[in-house]
Amino acid sequence: MSKLETDHKPEWRVRIDAIEGTSVYLPYIPGWVYDNVQCGNALDILRNLKDGSYDLVLALAILEHFDRNDGLEFLSHLKRIGRKVIISVPKNVMPQEVSGYPYETHRSHWSDTDLAACGFNRFIPHFGAWIAIYDPEISPVAQAARQKSLARQAITFSGESSLKNGSTPPDLAEIKASLETITNLLAEIREQQEVTNSERLSLRFRWRSLVHKGASKLRR
Repeated sequence: MSKLETDHKPEWRVRIDAIEGTSVYLPYIPGWVYDNVQCGNALDILRNLKDGSYDLVLALAILEHFDRNDGLEFLSHLKRIGRKVIISVPKNVMPQEVSGYPYETHRSHWSDTDLAACGFNRFIPHFGAWIAIYDPEISPVAQAARQKSLARQAITFSGESSLKNGSTPPDLAEIKASLETITNLLAEIREQQEVTNSERLSLRFRWRSLVHKGASKLRR
């Protein structure tokens, strides 16, 4: 049943709420997506929400707009009100300040080790952002088993990892698997390039043939 069907909206079992810090952005938020949109300082709003209010809390590209202390409080509230939490923060936070819009300012930088220290125990690989998941259902044993994967996911384009102390580096089998994946991707790109070049050659010969035929007719 679609949430877009207003006749059935009361029967929809999923509640989606949101927080927007700046009122001028409210007209650009699709109201049909959300049941409730609160406007204001996120920390003020989060402090008044009950524990376990949501099955999932999503906070993308927000954490870097808090200073360190407020950011730690922000994360603690997300884990308090949500059974599971997904956040993202840029790996490289560039200076940003927009006049008249204080919530657009970048105030802090966060690493994967910072997020792991705050209880986030799963990371989704991404080239430009740390995408971290807080999932209390992962047991300590399962967390230990994921350390090698976590170390591998922390590697950035520069080849460096912020997991320097107490981390297990990827073993030979993991490196081999990564190389095989890269090799397969390169093979697919090469194959696609060959197909594209063949099509271009085919079109070129067709065009030359048409031009040649047209010139022959003109000579006659």
